[in-house]
Amino acid sequence: MQQLQTTGKIENFPVGQRDRRNQLLIPQKLYGRETEVQILLDAFARVSLGATEMMLVSGYSGIGKTSIVNEVHKPIVAARGYFIAGKFDQFKRNIPYAALIQAFQELVGQLLTESSELIGVWKENLLKALDNNGQVIIDVIPEVELIIGKQPEVPQLGSSESQNRFNRVFQQFIQVFGQPEHPLVIFLDDLQWADSASLKLIQLLVTDPDNKYLLTIGAYRDNEVSPVHPLIQTIEKIQENETVVNNITIQALALDSVNQLIADTLDASVNSEQIKLFSELLFNKTQGNPFFLTQLLKTLYSENLLLYQVDTDRWEWDLQQIQAIGIADFNIVELVARNIRKLPETTQKVLKLAACIGNQFNLEVLSIVNEESNLVTAAHLWEGMQAGLILPLSESYKIPLLFAQEELASVRDIKVEYKFLHDRVQQAAYSLIPESEKKATHLNIGQLLLNNTTEQERKDNIFALVNQLNFGTDLLTNESEKDELAELNLIAGQKAKAATAYEAAVNYLNVGIELLSQDSWESRYDLTFTFYLEAAEAEYLNANLERAEILCDSTLKKAKTILEQVNLYVLKIRLELAKNQIKSALDTGLQILEMLGVTISQLPPQELNIEELATLPKMTDPYKLAAMELLVLIFPPACFAESPLSLPILYTMIELSRQYGNSPQCTFAYSIYGALVSWLIPDIDFAYQLGKLSLQVLEQLDAKEFRSKILVNVSICISHFKKHTRETIEPLRQAINSGLEFGDIEYACHAADYYCAHLFFNGEHLDYVQEQQKHYIDFADNFSQEYQFYLLKIIGQLVANLRGITDNSLILTGEFLNEGEAIAYLTKINNLMSLFRVLFAKTLLCYLFKDYKNAIIYAKTALNNSMLVQANISFNNHLYYYSLALLAQYFQENEEKQQQYLKQVEENQEKMKYWAQHCPMNYQHEYDLVEAEKARVLGQSFSAMEYYDLAIDGAKENGYVQHEALANELAAEFYLALGSSESSAYLHDRRLLCLYSLGSKGKS
Repeated sequence: MQQLQTTGKIENFPVGQRDRRNQLLIPQKLYGRETEVQILLDAFARVSLGATEMMLVSGYSGIGKTSIVNEVHKPIVAARGYFIAGKFDQFKRNIPYAALIQAFQELVGQLLTESSELIGVWKENLLKALDNNGQVIIDVIPEVELIIGKQPEVPQLGSSESQNRFNRVFQQFIQVFGQPEHPLVIFLDDLQWADSASLKLIQLLVTDPDNKYLLTIGAYRDNEVSPVHPLIQTIEKIQENETVVNNITIQALALDSVNQLIADTLDASVNSEQIKLFSELLFNKTQGNPFFLTQLLKTLYSENLLLYQVDTDRWEWDLQQIQAIGIADFNIVELVARNIRKLPETTQKVLKLAACIGNQFNLEVLSIVNEESNLVTAAHLWEGMQAGLILPLSESYKIPLLFAQEELASVRDIKVEYKFLHDRVQQAAYSLIPESEKKATHLNIGQLLLNNTTEQERKDNIFALVNQLNFGTDLLTNESEKDELAELNLIAGQKAKAATAYEAAVNYLNVGIELLSQDSWESRYDLTFTFYLEAAEAEYLNANLERAEILCDSTLKKAKTILEQVNLYVLKIRLELAKNQIKSALDTGLQILEMLGVTISQLPPQELNIEELATLPKMTDPYKLAAMELLVLIFPPACFAESPLSLPILYTMIELSRQYGNSPQCTFAYSIYGALVSWLIPDIDFAYQLGKLSLQVLEQLDAKEFRSKILVNVSICISHFKKHTRETIEPLRQAINSGLEFGDIEYACHAADYYCAHLFFNGEHLDYVQEQQKHYIDFADNFSQEYQFYLLKIIGQLVANLRGITDNSLILTGEFLNEGEAIAYLTKINNLMSLFRVLFAKTLLCYLFKDYKNAIIYAKTALNNSMLVQANISFNNHLYYYSLALLAQYFQENEEKQQQYLKQVEENQEKMKYWAQHCPMNYQHEYDLVEAEKARVLGQSFSAMEYYDLAIDGAKENGYVQHEALANELAAEFYLALGSSESSAYLHDRRLLCLYSLGSKGKS
């Protein structure tokens, strides 16, 4: 992170109109800050060209961080950029995404001031970007509904899927605003107070490779964060992702700058030597902190220690008198508090209440807690504004000062917003509340808001409301009040959990549990059970596994019904899987199934009728639905652990569906069983029917959350046995998008991997394939999907080798992969699928570059790692090149080896023939080429000629240019060996086809 050391800048603030010479006005000037402002403007210029950057501005409180950033506001807006700002609040750390919400509320407010035509364009763009997930954003930023209108409820998803969906939808929301015609600048102030959910979302936004035209500026107090502070850890993670992060470190004003400031403030008529002495005094008292300095000047002025003499037209002061009052003994908060105490009591009261609400507040809420009208409250605030302690955020602050109360009531939709000049002012106002009264003050504020807001307003502002009330939990003595607050904490906890703000959710839910009465399990069972279940889930999601387990076990002892127990046991399974205790998780799963009255089926389902399965009613039995959810949960770990339970789990899902009806989970079972049938039995026709069934039931049940899984399973394990490979490309692209939409990131990345693989097997131009691979390697890496990340890198390196951009064409080491390190790592973690892909790639390279002996070695080894891929197109291609390598090496071996080779080729061809019968467009030309090579080694020349022609014509007809080129080459070599004049023509065709496959498709 680039460190840019600076000298500080004065905080800007208005002090009223200058209508008297003896009014103290502090100039709003940069005092050497031009360079830092230009750095920010340069960063904006770069993002305007499509970059994404993060700029951090750090330094002590009051040093001038915020005002430096504010200097670039107008230039950015003048350059058609959107500049929005949000501020984290020291008293609102439990509110998730507080500053981000504030910033985007400001942006929505800007958009709503535009013409109806432009608002319509924004609505169209947002709806297109958010698709059916607009409610996800509205739940966090309710004002968005004013633009896009009411949105449909979003489907309930699992915990990880919900988090993935929220993150993705927020990214899509951001991308609408970060565009070439209007780059987006987000300024987030006081990052040292940011909640964990906000930090995670900020990290995601600034590292997302799809985000363009985005500048994120963050200000924080570097003296209040340590190396282990969450903010610093987040910054380090952002830097690890190679996102551009720069840091401007703001230092205090130097003595020369303080001297210049004092001279500008007091006019040049004052003796320069006197100015110098005065500046030295102030510098020593404030250490050059701009905010402290300005507040000290105002204090001296208000206490008549700095006087304007009209008769001499100059400012005067007494250094000894100033030193005598001991102002140096005050810190900045005490100094500001001293100034606040000079204001009228009514102003002090509203400032203290405003400090409890937050750094930013609106008149309507303040009036409620002040228990006065808007007009009276605004009048009370006026003295604070005159003193420069409160700033209005728009000109609307004048309205309550100009209208009578009865007239004000007729002024609609006017929102008067204010903010404190600085955090230290808010802190100073808050410090004026006696410690013994703070809890009662917050509680009273919360109760006033609760009694004076509508149900919808409470829902929209639940965090702010509950935060106030939670201050005074130990002051509540009435059980009904405690129950009411507990229910509000439950709402807040559930809303925070839905927004993936798990730390905040944990806090709210635990406060709610503490409010429950000792007999709540008897007196309010439903509420209590919900609290404990939600809290256990939130603790699990927040990675507090031990606490989650304690809550889970204690709740199991109280649960009354089997389904309630099942919910808790499912959570226990997730906890066991998180600890990699797969056997224990499977044992727990069997225990739950027994509770639900479900017996594991040990045999495959018999006599399945596809038409009957397609017309089954919807499963409604809650016990069987719970069983299906459980079986889907434990199936993947059973497979990866190679448990004997994996297939019985699948059989059981099919049987439950047949007996009790279809459910969203059965679509997964049908597709997986189809994949199994396609190679294990094999019965391709039946597998294809099962694939179609899974898609049909998926549509019938509108089970969108399973769409990505089903499209991937059918496309990679079933479709290529009946359709051209090119027909799998679009479904896989849809699977990527569907996975992103519904938070199924795992399968979105699986789809991305196979999308790239199928492009390669389909014979697409290698440059294009490589371009797509690079994009999706970053895609998988960005989502931390290591499994798919490795698969993508392996085939990415294979394509790089084929393009000739590596030192050694036979070694998978280069831009994407280090072969030796990869094989060692994948062997260590027993990643069989990735190991198979490495070995397949080695087989292919060795064969194409005529290292046939090693091609055979790699091919034989690959078969030992092929259990999980035998329904995939990569396995079909593997057998194809394995057979070709055996036949290419045939004459280099003794008779015994030759017979072994022919036997293996026959076994491979038996499978290939079956595949070709069902999908000749993919496999007939492969079968024919192997037959041609087999006939060659057996001396059956006429048969070989016929098969070479069939292979060439079949590959050409179906667009497999790489296979057409290979068939031409092998045929040419065959004819060359025969001494035929036709060989030169084949070799010429081979060269053209190689150029064609490596060059631009459609070009000569």
